[in-house]
Amino acid sequence: MVAKHEHKQHEPKKKPIWFSWLHGADEAAAGLPSLMSDAQKAATSILTGDHAQRKPGNGEKFWQFREYGESDRPQDIDWRRSARGDRVFVRQKEWQTTQTALFWCQRNRAMTYHSRTDLPRKGDHAMILTLALASLFNGGGEQTGLLTGDVRPGRTETTRLRMAGHIFDTRSGDLPRTDALALPVNSSVILAGDFLTPPELIEDCFDRIAARAAKGIVIQVLDPAEIELPFNGRIVFENDLSGLKHTIENIESIRDAYKKRMRAQIDRVTALCRKHGWDWYLHTTDNAPKDTLHKIWIKSGDAR
Repeated sequence: MVAKHEHKQHEPKKKPIWFSWLHGADEAAAGLPSLMSDAQKAATSILTGDHAQRKPGNGEKFWQFREYGESDRPQDIDWRRSARGDRVFVRQKEWQTTQTALFWCQRNRAMTYHSRTDLPRKGDHAMILTLALASLFNGGGEQTGLLTGDVRPGRTETTRLRMAGHIFDTRSGDLPRTDALALPVNSSVILAGDFLTPPELIEDCFDRIAARAAKGIVIQVLDPAEIELPFNGRIVFENDLSGLKHTIENIESIRDAYKKRMRAQIDRVTALCRKHGWDWYLHTTDNAPKDTLHKIWIKSGDAR
């Protein structure tokens, strides 16, 4: 159940097109470097896409020297290291694999909510976060696509444009569909939504995805009023799944119970992420998307 404050809103003069979201994602992603001056590790975070496997191969990062063998090529000899002694050494590099990041962004009636006219809709920020992260992943060499399979993974701007268009044009459910998942090996999933559905449904969804995904990031996007319930007087609770409504004439009388229930919901989502070793982030729409992107960047860098 989500609190829906009854208030009149002025209809926007023009419905925003998805290019405006894409522009917002670019601004958020571009602003990250200025926020990262105190965190050098974040520059080589998991978002870079070069996931070292600590085994020899054709990567670009140095791993170790080893003695030259008959199967080695002369051009692989490191003459500077070899000049220090009587043996000949080759410079061995790590084997690196480019991973795939698959995104899901909730886009339905629940994500159109905003408690004040000066706040964006939840869906706006969910989409900006999704596209900004896709841009960062692409910049690091990773392939990105949609978890639904509607946009195949790629590294180009065209792929990201297709992702933006599909998310904008397609109404999603409250959770990703998991009946026909086909994830590439070592793929990661990034899920952005409000995750206010019953916990048992969220658990089943996460369990199914975790069985196929190597890593996961969950971004829970909420309006600040959904957490604090700051209203006074009459309020309507509406369940977007069933359509049922319940009116409370005096909101002050249930504020504490509501906040406790919302806290329990958030804690449950957090616990489910922890169960699978996923990263969880709470983003409220009174904060700029780049603030949450900064947290993801820092956490990813520290984890390496």
